[in-house]
Amino acid sequence: MKVLTATLKNLAPLHIGTGKKTGNFSKTLEYIPGRTIRGMVGYYLYNNNKSLFNALRINEDEDMSQTGVFFKNALPINEGKSTRACPVSFKWCKKCGHIIGHDKKECTNTVEGRPCLHEGKKHGGFITTDSFETGELESVSVNTQISTKCPITRDGNTSPGEHYEIAPYNIESIVEGTEFKFQCIVEDEYVDVLKEALNESGIFGGLGGFRSRGYGTVTFSNFNEMPASDIIKEKASNISQFQNLMMVTNSPMIIRNGEDSIIGFDENFEQYVSKSCDICATQGNFKIVSGDKGSQKLNEGIARGWSIKEGNKVSEIIPCIGMGSCAVVEGDPEVMAALEVYGIGEMINSGYGDVYFMEGQL
Repeated sequence: MKVLTATLKNLAPLHIGTGKKTGNFSKTLEYIPGRTIRGMVGYYLYNNNKSLFNALRINEDEDMSQTGVFFKNALPINEGKSTRACPVSFKWCKKCGHIIGHDKKECTNTVEGRPCLHEGKKHGGFITTDSFETGELESVSVNTQISTKCPITRDGNTSPGEHYEIAPYNIESIVEGTEFKFQCIVEDEYVDVLKEALNESGIFGGLGGFRSRGYGTVTFSNFNEMPASDIIKEKASNISQFQNLMMVTNSPMIIRNGEDSIIGFDENFEQYVSKSCDICATQGNFKIVSGDKGSQKLNEGIARGWSIKEGNKVSEIIPCIGMGSCAVVEGDPEVMAALEVYGIGEMINSGYGDVYFMEGQL
C-alpha cells in the first residue's frame, strides 16, 4: 500500500452539509469528510470506469481487509501548515493563548516580564501542528460566505408566485481557493489511475451539495506518494521518543458492539485495534492505560452512515466518539504508527477512526 497525499483546492464555493438544518439555513462543515471524497470518486468510477471501481473494492463497507483504498478526512491548510483536531484535554490561556499544563490551574507564561496568571479554557476544532511545538494556540477556521438562493419552479423556470410556500434559502459555503490536505492509502498498482480519477471526478462531478448551482468543483495538485511501510517506520521512530503517550481522535470514531455504539475506550478496545491492519493483528501490543472513563476526555458525535449500495444516500445515523477525544496509552510504537496510517474502528475507509499520538497527559 502507498500513502498518496495532495493539495485539494476548491475552484467554486464548497458546501459540505452538517446533517442539520436551521430553518432555511444550511451550514457547512469546515473540513471535507473522507466519505464525501469516497462518494465523489466512487460515483464517478461506477459510471465511467467500472473495472477500476471493482478493482479498488471502493464500495466495501464491512471487511476493511478487502478494500483497496482508504480515504482520510481532508483538513484545512493554514498558511502552509497542516492541521489537527485539538485535544479536548488541553487548556489554553484566555489572555495570551499559551498552553496550560495539565496539573496547573492558571497560566504560568511570562508576558512583558510578568506572570500571566490567567485561567484557561478548552478549544474545539482544528489547530496547527505547530501549536504543540511552540505551546502557542494557532486556531484554524476557513473563510465562509452565505448566499441567498431563490427556488425556481420546474414548469416555466420562474420564481414561485406569492401563493407558493417555497421560500428563499441561505447556503453557507467555503469560499473558492481554500486549500485542504488530501490523503488516502491505496494499493500500489492503482496510484496513477487514482490520481487521474481524482482530477476528473473533481471537475466533472464535484464535491458536496448544491452542485447543480455551480458549487463543489475541486482540483488536486502537488501529488506525493510514499510506501505506507516507510511512513509507519518513520512515525514509529518519532513515537518511541515520547515519555507519556496520549492518543487523540483526529476524526469521529465508530466503535460498535453489535448494534450498540461504544462511547469511550474500554478494556475491550484492543480487539478493535487488532482488526485495523496486519501489523496490529500480529503484534497487538497496545492498550489503554485505564478503561475508566473518568481518566479519559471525551467528545460525543454523530457519524452519518454512507453506502454507495444504497444510492449514495444517508443510510443510518451512528453515535460515535467525537474529534479531539483523548486517552493515555502504552504499547509498541510500530503498532501506534500503523494506527495513525490506517485508523481504528469501523468505516476507516471513509475517514472515520483517524488518530494521532503525542506527548501528553490528561
